[in-house]
Amino acid sequence: MAASMVKPKSIDGEADQQLQRVETLHQQLKAEHARAQELLARLKGEEYQSAARNHQPPKTTTRDWVRDPKALDMKVNEFRERAKRLEKAAGGKNNTLDIGIPELKAEEREIRDLEARVSGLEGRVRGFEGLPPDKELALMEVEKMRKELEALARRRDLMFEGLIEGDK
Repeated sequence: MAASMVKPKSIDGEADQQLQRVETLHQQLKAEHARAQELLARLKGEEYQSAARNHQPPKTTTRDWVRDPKALDMKVNEFRERAKRLEKAAGGKNNTLDIGIPELKAEEREIRDLEARVSGLEGRVRGFEGLPPDKELALMEVEKMRKELEALARRRDLMFEGLIEGDK
């Protein structure tokens, strides 16, 4: 008896889910229909209609070029000359990118290596912060700091010896 009651409820739940899916699809279709209607209205608008009226079909087609190899050769030469002019206008540089994923990965590795090197050099440079820009003055400052460090080390050693002797 319990199984007979559970089965209609599960069927009812499945029907509700299917109904929700259908409603969602219906809403999506309505939204898509509205977008299509808007696009159609824009295409029927003056901007696109005037462009269509003013459209000039090409004078020659690919079929014509295939039939006449001389015409095709002339077009190829014309395109080459255009490319040369554009390259010259761009400063003589070939701006095409013939780079693939392996090259990009290698470049990325090089950049990361350079970044690591730069950060290491920056760390070394930070050690010289506060020193005068003149080399001689900087050396004098370093020597002064070295003497101060030695004096502090001697003082530390004396204090340590005093501690040891005090414990005896």
